Parts: sequence; C-alpha cells; structure tokens
Amino acid sequence: MNPEPIPQQDSLIDLQFILQKLKQYWYLFFLTVPLALVIAFLVNRYTPPVYAASTTVLIKDPTDLSNAPVNLLYGGELLGNEKNLNNEAVMLKSNDMVGETIRSLDFGISYFVEGDINFTEIFEESPIHILIDSSSTNIPFGALIQYEMNDETTFNLHLPGSADSVKTFMFGRLINIGGFKFVVNSTGKQFSAGDLFFRVNKFEDLVKQYSSSLSINPVQETSILEISTTTTNTRKAITFLDQHVQTYISQSLLEKNKTAVNTINFIDKQLAQISDSLYRVEGQLESFKKENTGLTMSEEGSQTTGQIQEIEQEKAALLVSAKYFTYLKDYIAAGNVTESIIAPSSFGVTDPVLNQLINQLIEVQLQLASLKTESTQNPIVRTQIQAAQAQARELLAGIAENVRNLQQVNQISVRDINARISRLMGTLQQLPAAERQFINLTRMYNLSEGLYVFLMQKRAEAGISTAATTPDARLVNTAAVKAVISPNPNQTYLIALFIGLFLPIGFIFLKELLNNKINSTEDIASHTNLPLLGMVGHNKNEKASLIDQNPKSALAEAFRTVRSNLRFMIGAKSGEGKIFVITSSISGEGKTFSAKNLAYIFAISGERTLLVNADMRKPNNNSDFGVHSAVGLSNYLAEHISIDEAIHHTLQDNLHILPSGDIPPNPSELLLSKRMDELVAVLKTQYDYIILDTPPVGIISDGLELMHLADANIFMVRQGYTLKNFVSNIQQQYQSGKIKNTAILFNDVDFTKLNYGYGYGYGYGYGYYAEDVERESWWKRLVR
Repeated sequence: MNPEPIPQQDSLIDLQFILQKLKQYWYLFFLTVPLALVIAFLVNRYTPPVYAASTTVLIKDPTDLSNAPVNLLYGGELLGNEKNLNNEAVMLKSNDMVGETIRSLDFGISYFVEGDINFTEIFEESPIHILIDSSSTNIPFGALIQYEMNDETTFNLHLPGSADSVKTFMFGRLINIGGFKFVVNSTGKQFSAGDLFFRVNKFEDLVKQYSSSLSINPVQETSILEISTTTTNTRKAITFLDQHVQTYISQSLLEKNKTAVNTINFIDKQLAQISDSLYRVEGQLESFKKENTGLTMSEEGSQTTGQIQEIEQEKAALLVSAKYFTYLKDYIAAGNVTESIIAPSSFGVTDPVLNQLINQLIEVQLQLASLKTESTQNPIVRTQIQAAQAQARELLAGIAENVRNLQQVNQISVRDINARISRLMGTLQQLPAAERQFINLTRMYNLSEGLYVFLMQKRAEAGISTAATTPDARLVNTAAVKAVISPNPNQTYLIALFIGLFLPIGFIFLKELLNNKINSTEDIASHTNLPLLGMVGHNKNEKASLIDQNPKSALAEAFRTVRSNLRFMIGAKSGEGKIFVITSSISGEGKTFSAKNLAYIFAISGERTLLVNADMRKPNNNSDFGVHSAVGLSNYLAEHISIDEAIHHTLQDNLHILPSGDIPPNPSELLLSKRMDELVAVLKTQYDYIILDTPPVGIISDGLELMHLADANIFMVRQGYTLKNFVSNIQQQYQSGKIKNTAILFNDVDFTKLNYGYGYGYGYGYGYYAEDVERESWWKRLVR
C-alpha cells in the first residue's frame, strides 16, 4: 500500500488558499487602509478646490434671416460660408485665438497669497498692480517675488537669488533690478490674508495653459457650443471665458467681412481707371456742345444712336467680366491658396462651373485655416494640410482652365459687338460731320458712364453687405461656475479605500507570482507526481534529535507517520533488512535531521536499525546519540578497519551508527567499490532497517548511485527553501527510470501556511499536544 497522494487543488482549496493568505497578511490591511484614509483626509482638507466654469455660444445657421440683406444682394454666395461645429471648436481652442484673448486681458502678472500648505492665487483683490516696462531685458519669468508693505509710500521686495535679498522701493517709481524694469502701483484695496507674492508669466506658457484647459462640446443636437475650463480661481476663469467669446465673435465678424472688403478695394481700383476716361470724354462732349449750340439730332441719327447705346450696354457688361477674369488670372498666378477670393457674383459672372469651382476653393481655404490652428507637429494634421493644399492647387488649375475658356468666349462676344457697332457706324457716314462727331462722343460717354455706374452699384452693394453683416455667433449665457471638480470627498475616500485594500492584495499576488520555492503541497503536486511520504513540522525546540525531546511531541508523531508510510510503501517484510536512502537536491533541506530522527523512531519500536552517514565529504556530528568517534565508512571501504570497528553503539537500544569516517580523496570510487556491495549485503543480514544519509543529488552523483541499492528512496523538500525546479529535476529522473521507489518528505512545514487544515493528517497539527499549546504565542491562541 502506497502513501497517500498529494491532494490536488480544486475550487474549494482555491478559496481556502485565498482566505489563508488574507489571514496570514492581515496586518498589511491594518496598515494600508488607515494610512490611505488618512492621506485622503489630508488631500480633501488641504488641496485647493478646482472648479469648472463654462459659457455657451450660439453658432448661427448660414440661412439665418439676420443676414437677409446680404442674401438678397448676393444670393448667399458672397458671405454665406457654412459653419462647421467641429471646425469652430478647433478655432476656439487654437493658440492664435487664445493668444488674442490673453493679449486683451491683464494676465501677465499673477498674485499669490501664501497659505499653510500652498499658495493661493488672487485676482482683482490684489492691493498692488505691476506694470512692466517693455524695454526690460532680463525678466524673471516664473520666479516668486515677495511683497511687503511698509507704509503708504514705500514697500519691501524680497528678491530671490540676490545677495541683498530685501530692498525698499516707492510706489509709482520705476524700478530696475538687473534689467527687469517695472512699476508697482497701489490699488488701495485692503489686504490682510498673509504674505503676498507676485510672478511674471511668460506669454507662451499662458497660451498653452489656457488652450489645454479649454473644453468645447456641442449642447445636445443644437448648434450651441459649451466652452468650459477648470480652474482654482473662479473670477479669473469667468473673465477669460467671457473675453474669449468676444474675441471669437470679433474675429468671426472680421473674417466674414474680409471678402466684402477685398471686393470694395478691387472695385475702387477699377473706378479710379474708369473715372479718368469718363472725365476726359465728359469734357470733350461739353466742349463740343458749346461750339455747336444749335445742333439737333436727325430722326435717323437718333434711331442709330439708340441702337448703338443698347449694344454698348452689352459691351460694358462684357468689359467688366473681362476685368474680373484678369483678376482671377493674376490670383492664380500668385499661387497663394489661402488668400480669400472674390466671388463671381460680385461682377455679374454667372457661369455655373466657375461658381462651383470657386465655392469648392473657399471650402478648402476654410479647412486649411482650421487645420493651421492645430499643432503642425502632429503627423496626421500635417498630412491633412498637405492633402488640402494639393486639392486647392487642383482647383486653381481647374479655375485657370475655365477662365481661359471664358476669356475666349468673352473676346468673341466683344468682337461681335464691335462688328455690329461698326456696321451701325457705317450708316452714320451719310449724316453731317458735326452730327457724326456728336454721336461718337455721346456713345463714348454713355459707355464710360455705364461702366462707372455699374461698378458704383456693385461697390454700394458690397458696402451695404458689410454694414448689414452680423456675427455668425452670439453669446447665449455669460460665464459662471458650473461645479466643483476636485477634491470630491466621497470619491477620494472611495479611491483611498480601494488602494488600501488592493495594495496588500497586489503585494500578496506579486509575492506569490515571483516565489520560486516550494511552499505547499500544491506546489509539489504541480511539479511531480511522486507520492507524499509525510510532512514534518517546524522544529521549534533547539534540540534537533528526538532522543532529547518528548517522545509524545508532534515532531515524534510526524516521524511515526513517516515510518508507517514507509512500511506500506515497501510491502510485507522479508528475511533481509530494508534499505532507505534519504537524499535532497542541496544542503540545508533537513536530510541529516530526518535520517537521524527516522532511525530513532524505527529503533524505539524494537527494530534493529543502522544509520549510515554515507556523505563522506561532509562528516556528521553524532554526539547527540553518544557517538564521538570519527572512524567509520571511509575507513572501512579503504580496508583500514573491520566492520565491527566501523559500527558504533548509541544511547538508544537497537540503534547503531556507521559514521562517514575520515574524508577520503576518492569518495565516489569507494562507494562504487565491491567492498561497498559486500558491506550492504552483510548489513542486510544484521539489521532490520538500514538508513543511508547520502550526499545531495543536485550537487554530487554519489547519492544517485546509492539510490539504486535502496528499497525506498526519500527525497527531502523543505518548505520555503527548496526551489521548484529541483523538484522538477527529480521528477525527470524518476520518469527516465534513473531512480525508483521514491517518495517526497515535506520538511520544516508551517501548517498555518497550507491550504487545508493543520497538517492533512500528518502530525495531527500543532495545538493537539499540551507542550505545543504552551509554546504558542498568546495572540496566536487568541486568533485560533
């Protein structure tokens, strides 16, 4: 009958294992949970509160009737660029727009009050106001300068990093400290909160700070954007948000009027040219009328003149279109894809293809403007900008091709009109010379006047659209404090409790994960299928041998259990003695301790027992059994003494010891000699049980050779000491057939660390015997 197998782990054992670990490390929770809660209390008590402030702005629909005058004049093309909420959100967070807002606010200097734990910024309550001279060459950005008022006219400044750290100055006077020039003015506000400090802020840092803190989100499914920020100073945040909305509205209106302003400037240039021609023709016509006061127009001349005027009006429109085509040609040649373009409707050009191309170009320009507000360090943004620029160049090429075609059509139409005018002028040759001259002057005057009036009309329309333009955004709600973001006491305590609980759990898990040593029977079972011979508890007594201990102790009962299991393992007893080899992987696993006590247990049961110290490289001390001689196995194998001289009697009846003897130069050869085989044969006839204490098999091969002689091999595993890969190695040797009849003896076991009960029947657990209970600590007895 074999020893009981190692118990396999199941779900119940898993739960028991977890509970056992929690019980083992309960003190960690006792330390971490209160500490985490104390830290949470300090965080809630001394952390400056962070608030969320927000405002809302309405982005108007481009079809809003507030732009009705513009839409009536231009059909929505000139100023009706559609607003995209995502683009507008990017614009609101852009560094350029935030920078414009910062420039319009007095945020260059921050004022702080020193508290018990940290500094608190004040805004609009500061008793002083700092003005920095623009000619300053060495501004100490970020440095805290302490201010201390003396009287109504003087004050002290504590300068960091200066040999003369405290200096006295007067209010309203220019101060120059190492190139830092500034003036300190008193605001007259009462201040008694504590020490006052001020700091000069770098503009770029302010822009980055406020831009990163902004959050832009649409309000449900509307065209309203909520602009929010987090801050420790609510007044300053509200001031910034209100001003930022005004900056956005102003820039939106300026951008919206940009196209109309460009149109007016272009028309003004054309008017300057035409007005000169009109003035010259008007003077010629006036001089002609003075010289020919009695001249009257014949009926034939009047009819022809009327026809010519109608044709001239058509020509005037074609000439205006030609000027616009020339403008487009110059615009395309400049190659600036971001410069705003004048809409064709401004000059009466109604070609649908050209209108579509220009509208697409305007959309790409808006996209580029939006993308350039984002960080160009982002590779995705750079890719999008390059794609938009490529699309704009393609559109410019398409517009250029369309303009060339339109110019050709325009030139053909102008030539046709000129031909018709020439035919009509031919009929005038029959009229008197004076009448013909009058008709020619009138025709030139009417043509110049028509062009001038047409351009003046377009300029007036552009001016009206500019005056009638309203912003595409308006403020819905002024900025206000929305909520307290942090600290949130309930959330802080909950997080602290979570950390306090899971830090020990994480520590236990990590400790178990990194542990490469055998600590439980489950660890043994996961690395070998060798049977478990027994478990020997931790020996708290300083005396290692059972001969000096109480024979009813838990340690003695553990070895009695091992003795019983060994008898089951080797079967019925025959005439010859049985050989047990006790070995281990390395030193320190309790091999010699177990060999001595197992030999003692066999001896007290009346069995003739011999303990052989077969580790000749490391002689054992057998004085606890009353054996003081060093002569033993090596001396016998070297044929220096007889077998009777090598074996020694002990204090215990039926127990003899064969010491290892003097350290020989060739222990392996001695163990493999024929004299060793003869010795084993003789000993089996003289003793019931022969226990061989061999060298560690993980270091020396001697133990493996002796294991072939054994009826049963005992492999020592020490809790918290033996490495898991050592057990795997012995399993491999067992599977390869190098060793047989091998069992595990689990040594130095702390039963409270096992997953189940107190010893699984081996030793019956601590606390069963009176002497064990007496040795337990009072707090262990209380827990039990």
